[in-house]
Order: sequence, then structure tokens, then C-alpha cells
Amino acid sequence: MEKGKYSEEDKKFMYITGKSLNASRMEELLNFIRLSGFKKIGIANCFSVNKIAEKLKEMLVLQGLDVYMVNCKESGLMAADISPELQGASCDPMAQAQYLNEAETDLNINFGLCLGHGLLFQKYSAAPVTTLLVKDPRHKHNIMENFV
Repeated sequence: MEKGKYSEEDKKFMYITGKSLNASRMEELLNFIRLSGFKKIGIANCFSVNKIAEKLKEMLVLQGLDVYMVNCKESGLMAADISPELQGASCDPMAQAQYLNEAETDLNINFGLCLGHGLLFQKYSAAPVTTLLVKDPRHKHNIMENFV
């Protein structure tokens, strides 16, 4: 393994991350946004956590940030367009990424997207993506419950 082959932008991210350690995840996120000079924040959320995502948006707006939020079913994609075996509305992580790309967000937050949908969202997002909420309805989104 070769170490230390980071770009200048990567080094900046590493430095800023180091200045935000030992805080709650929300404090860490806010510090990272502030120290990075980010102003436009995207939230890509699962429809099932829309109420909580709205609260996150409100918190970020109170910090003086421009926030763009898009839930997974907003595009109107039908599941049958993915596979004829499926029915109803479908999640559309590519459309979520496109919406936030068009808004030219500085940083995007994956907020409760399903595993594969989160991976696709990250793949198509022009801005860096961080995950703030991991979807795990069985354990009330507390994935650590699996390990204790």
C-alpha cells in the first residue's frame, strides 16, 4: 500500500476533519461545513424519514446555509420502469443527484437512503457526500444496536 498520495484538496479535507474531532456528528458536520467555506448544502433523503430531514434542513438554515432537499420519490419514477416485477413509486437516487448537481451544492448529505440507493446517489453526485443517517428501521436507525 502506498501512503500519502493525497491531492491538495484531499489534504485540505483531512486537515479540516482533524480540527472537528471529538464532537457530536452534527457538531462535526457543522464545523466541517464552516471551515470548508461551504454555503450550499444538499440533503438526499428517504421518503420514510422526511419529517426528520425537514428538521435537519431547519437546523442548517438557522446556521445561515442555503439548503436544497430532495426525497427519493420526488421524481415520479415508477418501479415498473426498473423491473416489470415491481409496482408503485420507485426511489430515484440518480434524479436526487441530478437535482442537487443542478443546484450546484458544495456538500451533499445522504440522510437515510437505502444501501444501494445511497451508493448510486454518491456515484452520481458532483459534490462530496457524507452520510448522516444510516437507514435501519429495525433498530430505529441506530446501526450500533447490531453490535451490542
